[in-house]
Amino acid sequence: RKADWARDVEITVRVFEKGCGAEQLVDERRQTFSFASAGRQEWLLEDLHTADEDGDGFVSPGGPMNRGTDCDDRRATAFPGALELCNGLDDNCDGRMETGVVNRVWYLDSDRDSFGR
Repeated sequence: RKADWARDVEITVRVFEKGCGAEQLVDERRQTFSFASAGRQEWLLEDLHTADEDGDGFVSPGGPMNRGTDCDDRRATAFPGALELCNGLDDNCDGRMETGVVNRVWYLDSDRDSFGR
């Protein structure tokens, strides 16, 4: 240890989720440990639990910072920027179902002449 070093150590742990533009900070913990006296020090860090349950790179809103953006952390196909599917669910986390999907009546082309019915 150098003579001009302080006796405190600050540890910061940050959790990010991936996004279309850049990574977004979703949780952070900072703790300072003091080494005012010599000898063994016990370091008890707070729990930092910001799990991505479905593995899509996005976490659910919650925690102290409440910054997660995954609208359904049980489905890996649901996250901000995902392709909206015609499945009755919000896949791209915009708060609406089937946005951008054109609702039309379709007919089977059973005789394969390129026209339905």
